[in-house]
Amino acid sequence: IPPKVSHVSTVRSLTFVNENDLIQASAIYASLPMDYLIKVIGRDHITITDAQKMPFGVAQKYLFSLVSRSLLLNCLNKHYAPLWERNWQQSFQKNRWSKLDSRLKSFNTLTKEWKMETPLRNWYERRQALVEIDVITAMALGLTLEELILIYNVQFPVLQQNEDDTWYDTKGNIVFTCSKGLTGVGVDRPVWETIRDLKAGETYTHTITKSELYQGKEVIYEAPYDKCDRVEDYRVAWAHFSKVFGEEGV
Repeated sequence: IPPKVSHVSTVRSLTFVNENDLIQASAIYASLPMDYLIKVIGRDHITITDAQKMPFGVAQKYLFSLVSRSLLLNCLNKHYAPLWERNWQQSFQKNRWSKLDSRLKSFNTLTKEWKMETPLRNWYERRQALVEIDVITAMALGLTLEELILIYNVQFPVLQQNEDDTWYDTKGNIVFTCSKGLTGVGVDRPVWETIRDLKAGETYTHTITKSELYQGKEVIYEAPYDKCDRVEDYRVAWAHFSKVFGEEGV
């Protein structure tokens, strides 16, 4: 939450004495393993007591990768510029994604000065950052790759459904998604069925109508379109970070 912002009591917020702890928490609390933990303890709402009992404090070797991705996901506007600049590390530029894809911008372009292009903005790279946070957090908590995949396959059927029917263009835009949480993102299914087989180089111009904030804005989707495989991405990321952290792969 940026400075000078408040909220009603239906939202619970935590404060931290140490800002480094705040950033670490923002990363691991966004991970699938921590989501799973809340599911199994049967909480509809998180209390301060619950939060105090949750795993916290990962080994130092994991923090660099977690902190950089958390800041890139959260520092979306100028109100977060001081947070970014206070916690900037030159070593952020040495980060690498676990897979190669033109939709993932290079970390070596990052600077201490926050700019509009600093955070992750396209849907494809934001998803990839969350996938990698899942893997890093699982490693930090002592889970195996197969345990992470099992948690995903057994406990997250809605996420599986969304992953299986969310399609991206060559720029990282979501062209179509069945996710109920992303109403207004991409085109409706009838339109999707007419454009899904567009060839490389072909485009479709979509005018946003289901968003008060972006209503009337035009988005150009560039074919071809593809979707992601989360289990395969977990496997690739696990192999990558096993080398980064010097751990034996599973």
